[in-house]
Amino acid sequence: QPSWRVGLVGALLGLSLGIHFALALFGHSMGYASLEMWGVYGICLSTFHLLEFFVTALSNPTQLSSDSYLVNHSRAYTGAHLFAAMEFTFMFTFFPGCFSLRISMLGVVMVVIGQFIRSLAMVTCGESFNHLIQMERKDSHVLVTRGIYKYLRHPSYVGFHWWSFGTQLILNNPISACLFFAASLRFFSKRIPYEERSLLHHFPDEYMW
Repeated sequence: QPSWRVGLVGALLGLSLGIHFALALFGHSMGYASLEMWGVYGICLSTFHLLEFFVTALSNPTQLSSDSYLVNHSRAYTGAHLFAAMEFTFMFTFFPGCFSLRISMLGVVMVVIGQFIRSLAMVTCGESFNHLIQMERKDSHVLVTRGIYKYLRHPSYVGFHWWSFGTQLILNNPISACLFFAASLRFFSKRIPYEERSLLHHFPDEYMW
């Protein structure tokens, strides 16, 4: 992939991070705590995609590309966040008094914990981590059972699940929070068995169901 694409996506995410950081700082002074939390949401979203790239660069540089940002994750992912933005705009416009700072702070805690778990899982896996399920085993691909993998079977998925749910609590989006939670569970309920069959194929003597 051309290097300009990596730089362009990174620059746009950096710009988004700066804009939302300003909203997080000055949104409350404008008289809207919910606008401040939109800034926090934007920081969380931008940081997630930047970390996907930079953690991959640190732990598995041979797989690095502009796709590592995961901004083009899927149409469903993009559509979900667009719907979340519309729901927030509707609530902000017509029900500004329903915003709860406590729920938002709970969401921030979930996002931070989820992000930490996912990034730690990627670092722990190193060259064995890939955003796509690998159909062929590479020489550098090993079964990781140390670190956080001693306690969680699929920590990167656990982290993403709670991260995504937390983003909607930050926005006080009741519909999106339920949809994100259910969609994440549905997606991983299909992906995990598929991935485990792949691991069993690659490591028949080491991997246990």
